[in-house]
Amino acid sequence: MKKILPLLLFLNISFFVFGQSIQVQNMAAYLRNKELAKAKTSADAAEVHENTKNSAKMWLFRGKVYQAIYSDTSEAIRKLDSESEEKALDAYINCMKLDKELFYKDEVKGPLIGVTAAVSNKANYYKQTKQFDKALRCYDLMEASLPYDFDQGIKRNNITKEKVAFYKFETYQLAGNPEKTKEYADKLIAIPYKDPRVFTDMVRISLQKKDTTMAITYIEKGRTMFEDNMDLITSELDIYIARKKTDVLKNKLTTAIEVSPDNEILHFVLANLYKGTNQFADAEKEYLKAVEIRPDYEPAVYNLGVLYYSAGKEWNDKLNALPLKDPKTKEYETKSNDYFKKAIGYFESSYEMTKDKKTKQILRQLCLRLGETEKAEKYK
Repeated sequence: MKKILPLLLFLNISFFVFGQSIQVQNMAAYLRNKELAKAKTSADAAEVHENTKNSAKMWLFRGKVYQAIYSDTSEAIRKLDSESEEKALDAYINCMKLDKELFYKDEVKGPLIGVTAAVSNKANYYKQTKQFDKALRCYDLMEASLPYDFDQGIKRNNITKEKVAFYKFETYQLAGNPEKTKEYADKLIAIPYKDPRVFTDMVRISLQKKDTTMAITYIEKGRTMFEDNMDLITSELDIYIARKKTDVLKNKLTTAIEVSPDNEILHFVLANLYKGTNQFADAEKEYLKAVEIRPDYEPAVYNLGVLYYSAGKEWNDKLNALPLKDPKTKEYETKSNDYFKKAIGYFESSYEMTKDKKTKQILRQLCLRLGETEKAEKYK
């Protein structure tokens, strides 16, 4: 009897181990027969058991099972598991981690590309439905799959470590997590990741927190990479104007123009600054320089129209304030009309480029004011 007990114990253990490994065989058989509900049951049992959870082969077939589930045309099958894409990718990644000899490499590398793309789509869905934790889980899986992109197929789908970091940056923003957003922004800047949204978003977030020092830091970092980005330029302009440090900004712009004299955007921004501080002649000079460099630069063309319109209106207001038969009447009227005529020329050029309705209305009003009724009809 003493000899029989150890034998029975050995037989029970062997049967149990065999019973667990049979789950892997069952997965394969159910998968071949497209019995995916049964295949899923076997896959889930094998995943958690001590004797199979460290088997590369088990993870390979688990990946195949879950890939078959999310790829199936039947809604009933797809409903077997709402996270089948993530589980399929997780399985293939674990297979490769355990497969030190890369025995299953050729079997995994093709499916891995498709599953990673499917998880990327799933992440987009989660972001749209505000399931941010699940979206971030998807991005973690996508990042974990990249070391096994043996033929660069995942990369050809525009999924890279840098891209995934940017997606996490976006998701943490949407989730309202400023600490993680900043963490990923700084990671992207260190790479460096060439997308101005990293900087413009951080400027916006910093200003929302009323941290103008941090905002300026991100503006300055961004300008080294995207010196012509209008969002960064405008934000910097607004901050310095709000701080009443326009002289500092003028000096910065003047220095930048010395380095890049043919940059129409820098001249345009400096002109805006002069216009905001009522320095008409300097503003006019910089707008004209911007248009000289690039005749089709519509923002400068339009703002010249605005500048001359404002000057014309100012002289017209002075005219209206004069007493009757004042000797200055003719002089003021001439100056007003001259500026309005200049404004018309630039507004016409702007309208040709944009077909903007507001510009069209301004043109009609100016033409009627100057008695150019025939031209006014063109802008009716």
